[in-house]
Parts: sequence; C-alpha cells; structure tokens
Amino acid sequence: MIKVILIYDEKPALRKLEYLLQKYPLIEIVGIYKNSPKVIKNIQLLKPQAVFMDINVPICKVVIASKIVELCPLTDIIFVTAYDQYAVEAFELHALDYIMKPFSKERLDKTIQRIIRKNCREKLQCTEKKFKIITFGRFEAGWEGQEPIKFRSRKTKELFAFLLQHADLEITKDEILEALWTDIVINRAVHQLHNCIYYIRKTLQDYGVERKRITIEGKYKLKLGEIEIDRTQFIQSIRNENRDLEMLEQTEALYRGDYLEGDYWGVWVEAERERLSKYYFNIVLELAEIYIRSERFIPAEELLLKAFKKNPYNEKVSKSLINLYILTNRRASVLKHYREYERILRKDLGLRPDDQLKKIMEKI
Repeated sequence: MIKVILIYDEKPALRKLEYLLQKYPLIEIVGIYKNSPKVIKNIQLLKPQAVFMDINVPICKVVIASKIVELCPLTDIIFVTAYDQYAVEAFELHALDYIMKPFSKERLDKTIQRIIRKNCREKLQCTEKKFKIITFGRFEAGWEGQEPIKFRSRKTKELFAFLLQHADLEITKDEILEALWTDIVINRAVHQLHNCIYYIRKTLQDYGVERKRITIEGKYKLKLGEIEIDRTQFIQSIRNENRDLEMLEQTEALYRGDYLEGDYWGVWVEAERERLSKYYFNIVLELAEIYIRSERFIPAEELLLKAFKKNPYNEKVSKSLINLYILTNRRASVLKHYREYERILRKDLGLRPDDQLKKIMEKI
C-alpha cells in the first residue's frame, strides 16, 4: 500500500480528492489536515509516500512543504493549484507533480501512476542484492547473505586481492609478476598469471557478478562498480574532517581485524596493512577521548582493551588506558596493566616502557 496524506483548505475540493483517491486499491489515506501544524508533528510517525497539498496557501507552500521535504525526503509532494504560475514554483520545492483545479479523474490517474512507478522502483532498489567485499580480518567477497566466492586457488585469490587494492589503476604485467611471482621462472610465472586472470573472470561470471559491478578491463585493470568494500568505507571516513561520534563508532566497527589478515599474502600487503593499522589506532584514541570527556568510562575501557589485544605494543593505547584508570581511581588496574605491558615489551621486543610512562607510574 502507498500511504497518502491530504492537506487542503477548501473542503469541497478535499472531499472530491478523497473520494477519487479511495478508488485506487494501492492508495491508503492515512491523514487529512486543513493546513494544520499537526501535519508536521505527525509526518515522521505516518511516513507517507505522498502528500497532496493545496499550493495556493502561502504558509502551506513555504513552511509545511519545506518541512516535509526536510523531515521525510523520500515523500513525494503533489501540489493542487488553480494557477499555471505555481507550476514552476512547485517543482522548485521538489514536487513530484502538480494538478490543475478543477482536476479530472484522467489527470489524477497519471499522477497516481507516477507515484506507483516511483515506489515500485524504490522497492526493487531496496531488495536488490548487495555485493560486499571484506578486507579487514578474513578476506571474503560475495553476495550479502550468501556463501562467499570460493576461488580456485590461493594464488587466484591473492591476485584478485592485489588487483582490488589497485582497483581502477593500470597495472602492468611486470608489476604483478614482481609482487606475486618472484620465486619461479618468468615463462611459468606468465603462464600462471594468465590462468589466474582467466579463472577470476570465470569465477565472477559463474557466481553471478555482472560486469557493471566488477570486471577486468584489458588484461590487468580491475574496474569496480556497484559494490561495498569495507576498506573503501574506512578510508572515506578517515578522510572526512567532520567526523562525529556516530561516524567514529562505525569506522572503528569496520576494522574487524588487520587488513588481509593471514600469512599467505605476499609482501605487497605489508605497507597497506601498516598504514590502515595506524589509521585504526588513531580512530580508537580519538573515540576513547570522546568517551572519557563525556564520562562514558566503561565503553572507553572496553575499546582500549580491544585495541590493546589487537596490538599490545602500541604505546599510546597503553598510556590512554593507564590514564583512564588513574582518572577513575583504579590503582590496582593501573599496576596490573603496566606490568602486563612491561612484560610483553621485554619478552617480545627486548624493550622497556618509555620514560614518559615511567614518570606517570612513579606518581602512583
């Protein structure tokens, strides 16, 4: 059903419109208002797909219509007017359509069909499958809600990940061979490269991935279309200078593990893995600081402990965690964490905590 609201100041015309709309099986009138502020109060609760509105009333035209667009941007506005001069103004307010008074059933039919077609398209778009690629933690690529792609071999999977990291860039054969096939003779390496490219194309095709989403142009250029990649979303958030709390939390959640986690990737992964790891810990510290400033100490501690588990050598994380324990008067937790941090540094790296952290501990 398509939910509709009517806003009108002329009762006879309103009744006619109500009568005609009731003839359409897909239309459900969920509210009738006489240019009342109540429509603004109820618009988000009702969430109509369409609003029929008299354009002749200034307050209705300017205030209510603009507020509807602001509160429910997906709601269609259909203006009903007696004057041609209002048609242009109607579309300036992002109206779907306008109907001239006195309106006929034939003209209303056209408007209703536009509403139905638009809502059908939106439903199809909402139900369309999403192709998602996960690069943080275990590498996976596939349709949302389905088993991920099973690549023919590890080398085929690695080549796909390598092309993905350099997506939309021209990659030469020599660059690929240098990154992925350094341990075998050139002729055999080229043969394996050609085979892997063939199997990537075939795997994507057999899995039902259209060329508009992923394709290999020419020989070695991976072209991306309508897909979701966690690494892309992560980088976009990092570059956003207006990050708020919600965005920081979403960005941190994307980092399920290190970039392309595992030991079977080539050295080509290492620089990007290190770069993204640094970004992640910057996000953690920024988010933890916001939690602490707002006295949300429990989520701050949980976040910092999670980061410590990922990388126990990160000095800034341990300092932030120790300062949090000091702030919340938890001396035992301060000593426990410091000793654990000191033990790990000494055992794994042969190092000791830096002087700044030692000075903090001397004051405990």
